[in-house]
Amino acid sequence: MAEENVTNLTTDVDIKGTIKFDKVMKIEGKFEGELVSNEGELIIGKTGAIKANVKVKNAAIEGRVDGNIFASEKVELKQKAQLIGDLQAKTLVIEEGVVFVGQCNVNPNGTKPAKQTFGEVKKEEKKI
Repeated sequence: MAEENVTNLTTDVDIKGTIKFDKVMKIEGKFEGELVSNEGELIIGKTGAIKANVKVKNAAIEGRVDGNIFASEKVELKQKAQLIGDLQAKTLVIEEGVVFVGQCNVNPNGTKPAKQTFGEVKKEEKKI
């Protein structure tokens, strides 16, 4: 990624609202609200802390996210990342040391899961 195509929110920034972007957004400060990008990539740096619902193409998280992430492609949770919320993506990479509290739906082929819950495991009957 070219450096001139990155929008940086530095550590001294504290923003509330909705941000829509097209290329790369890197957050090192604080943000609360909604982040939206159909083709963009979101980077939450080590000092970044957001309370937001996120809809992007790709996301790389090193800091803290309180909220849900929907990525049309890939999410990377780096070594000390914290995600408190649900996540949906085609591809997920989780490094050792990550804190992730929420539900996860990783579906690279877009297949629809069978309508079976964890408590409905089918039992086979054996005849003796």
